[in-house]
Amino acid sequence: MTEPDVSDLLTVAQAIAIIDAAPVHPRIIELPLDESDGLIVAQDILSDRDYPPFDKSLMDGYAVRISDVATTPIELNIIGEIPAGQSAARGLAHRETLAIMTGAPIPEGADGVIPIEDTEKTGSAVRILRATSPSRYIAKRGADIRASATVLKSGSTLNPAALAVAASVGAARIQVFAKPKVALLSTGDELVPIDQTPGPAQIRNSNSLMLAALLKRMGCDVTDLGIVPDTPQATRDALLSGMSYDVLFVTGGMSMGQYDYVPRTLLDLGANLKITKLRIKPGKPFVFAARDSRYIFGLPGNPLAGFVCTVRLASRLLARLSGAQPREKWIEGHLAEPLPQNGPREFYQPARFDGGAIHPLAWKGSADIFTLANATGLLIRAENEPPHPAGNRVRMLEF
Repeated sequence: MTEPDVSDLLTVAQAIAIIDAAPVHPRIIELPLDESDGLIVAQDILSDRDYPPFDKSLMDGYAVRISDVATTPIELNIIGEIPAGQSAARGLAHRETLAIMTGAPIPEGADGVIPIEDTEKTGSAVRILRATSPSRYIAKRGADIRASATVLKSGSTLNPAALAVAASVGAARIQVFAKPKVALLSTGDELVPIDQTPGPAQIRNSNSLMLAALLKRMGCDVTDLGIVPDTPQATRDALLSGMSYDVLFVTGGMSMGQYDYVPRTLLDLGANLKITKLRIKPGKPFVFAARDSRYIFGLPGNPLAGFVCTVRLASRLLARLSGAQPREKWIEGHLAEPLPQNGPREFYQPARFDGGAIHPLAWKGSADIFTLANATGLLIRAENEPPHPAGNRVRMLEF
């Protein structure tokens, strides 16, 4: 059986261009640093001083004048010690030394550190057994970063290491891009909540839970608005409520059937339908609309189709709303088994990457969440792509 003509449908590349051209206005907020993990910096963070702020010891040992230890072994007089967090009372004179801890400031007159394992203490003196490149055990002031240098650029993601950097330079409160506020709305009389027993013609609403988890991983603040029955008024009321959020995701009701009210209701509410159908499999009945600087993604009711459209398309707008740029994670590998010629729509097949090989998983249709759960990515095949023999080098889009 051949597919119907698809020449009037937008390609995925055309859809990406439309979504990427949609204007976004990310919100900037100020938060305490300890509440900012995973968010994106909205303003360059600068160093408040040199780091390290002084010449410091990289070892537990003895601060020395290199000229005093040019020949070893040699005995030096210990005049005190410098714990981390303290400074020496005075500098070093000829053949004097100070015991020094890792991270402590180098005293005046010293230009080297001898590790403790290269010494032998004898009362108030210490015998220097070896002195191999003592200067290498000193971190010079500003060696890590200079005062007023940019330590985190606007657009950087605050991961644990970045949080440590911001904390080091005293950025206790920072400007970040707020998480996009996203709403989920499911349509269809066939749906029941997951904690209810479906009737003979009903199914549990697995879509919302799957999409909520996916969108949270994309950095969104997600609200589930529940299930709306297939009536014009209920659909209108639910869409109006959902369009108060930055982005509304609606699942189901996107086709041209008698009870598919979503596209026509969006038009009635003044939304601009920028995309209505795509040359993609799964996910052909995909809607992208805009109304008053808010955006609506209409996803097919079948969960695999909704997942594919969210990962490949909607994620791009969400990234920009979060203050980031769209980024896709591709991985290359050898095809574990042959693939037949593809049809006229760009095809997204669940796949696994294992041991350098990409394993296409059996396609059982756009409702097959069981296969999707075993996948680590999507093997994307171009329109009318020729057959692939096993062993060909291919790439897949990782989740």
